[in-house]
Amino acid sequence: MQLRMNDFDSALDDIASLREQLAASSRFQGLAPGVVALTGALAVALAAWQAATNESNLFIWVLLAAICAFMIGTEAIIRARTLHRSMADRMLSTTFNRFMPVAAAGAIVGIVVLLRAPEHARLLPGMWQLLMGVGVFAVLPSLPRQMIWAAVFYFVAAAGSLSLSGQDGAPTAWLMGVPFGIGQWIVAAILHHASKGTSHGQG
Repeated sequence: MQLRMNDFDSALDDIASLREQLAASSRFQGLAPGVVALTGALAVALAAWQAATNESNLFIWVLLAAICAFMIGTEAIIRARTLHRSMADRMLSTTFNRFMPVAAAGAIVGIVVLLRAPEHARLLPGMWQLLMGVGVFAVLPSLPRQMIWAAVFYFVAAAGSLSLSGQDGAPTAWLMGVPFGIGQWIVAAILHHASKGTSHGQG
């Protein structure tokens, strides 16, 4: 009897391991193109507002990032439970665990710089874009392979933003809003194209 129980436990462990491997290698479909595109529009809108009002407070961008993360995360949970069903929790955990360390790093860098070294805040747009590129690379195994172009864009945008931020009078609002707006629209376009391919494949 003990031997049979050990075999049963071993079989359950093997099944759980296989499910984990499947979740890690499957494409996550929880990201909604429309919501991602909306976050890009919000970034551009905030940049336009800051430029028009001559407002340069980067804490507002931390708040916007938190709002966008909540929007994307909530929609991802809803879509994952609909599309991935029994695999939803594992797919969500795998994807979020790959991206969350980068997101946490961005939050820590932003808050520490703004509170303790605000004179260097002009570097934050480029640093955040660089971390965004790293984050996209981190979740590439769970996303359409074309998403590498979004990661490349964020790296290029980061290089440009960091270069321009060293100049006096650099437009911080636009260095934040334009790269993140375009980057999120690229992500949304790739997700939309991938979703069309998936629906055609199912048809």
